[in-house]
Amino acid sequence: MPVLNSDQDISQAPSVRFTGPWRYIIWMAVFTAGVAALGLFLFEPLEAAFRANPAINGLILGVLVIGVLYTFAQALGIGPAASWLVRFRSAEDPASLPKPPALIAPMASMISQADGRVSLSAGSVRTVLDSVGARMSEAGAFTRYFGRLLIFLGLLGTFWGLLDVVGAVGAAVSAVTESSTGGEADVMRLMSAIEEPIQGMGTAFASSLFGLAGSLVIGFLDLQASRAQNRFYNEIEEWLSSISRLAAAGPSAGDDGEVSTAYVGALLQQTAETLDRLSHTLERNSRQMDTTLQRFAEDSRASQEEAMRALRDEIRVLIRALQSRERGGE
Repeated sequence: MPVLNSDQDISQAPSVRFTGPWRYIIWMAVFTAGVAALGLFLFEPLEAAFRANPAINGLILGVLVIGVLYTFAQALGIGPAASWLVRFRSAEDPASLPKPPALIAPMASMISQADGRVSLSAGSVRTVLDSVGARMSEAGAFTRYFGRLLIFLGLLGTFWGLLDVVGAVGAAVSAVTESSTGGEADVMRLMSAIEEPIQGMGTAFASSLFGLAGSLVIGFLDLQASRAQNRFYNEIEEWLSSISRLAAAGPSAGDDGEVSTAYVGALLQQTAETLDRLSHTLERNSRQMDTTLQRFAEDSRASQEEAMRALRDEIRVLIRALQSRERGGE
């Protein structure tokens, strides 16, 4: 398996540019600014919806702010890691470099030696990449949790509001029943009494509005942060692959001038491993994109179905109450 010899300096590796996350952070900042501008434009209706259930809606906004900050921190964490790798490649004495960021700490400990040189086989490259990928996946799991938490809090606030509406309708029906005279006037009083609770039913869905909107914001930011991480991961993979090929850069020739079969075999093996890594990377990115889009669709569909089911149940309750009242009047 190709290995970088200890007498080969890291500066001999082909140059790989670490671009950092700034392009994706700009997209995230522009999107966040657009959402904030839209919120200011719709401030009055959003304020009215917020006051329908301040406790749950305030919790939703708090989770949203924490999720947005965490997503930005997740993307910004790539910048110091990329800068450290750039300094590591150009440093004459890597031991004098500062402590590496947490994102690439395991990789830095594996590729660094006391003499500032690197010795990596193709198998070690895969181990290094797996350690970096595991840390990126762990950070992304928290972001996805924030999105699902927002949907859950939105449904919780909706059911809370529906319970208040049902209680108000029950109180109105009881008040009319106590003063019932058995005439058409009672029906009109009942309709008048439940008119306000029914109109307030729309505000019960304000929490779902905030929860779904917050989930969409977190989802877009998580998508951009994941793209930044995938780009950084691919750059690390390309750099480490170029390092692991350096041992095979000088083919040994026999006495007759022919290239050794060991070199040809190692080169073919390295080529096959590189193609396998490329296929794995493309498959992983495609699978992650499909999973993200499918999760958004499932979460939105589930929340809409729950909201419609709750609304149908409450309408049935109101219809039964009116029918019971009409039979009682007869």
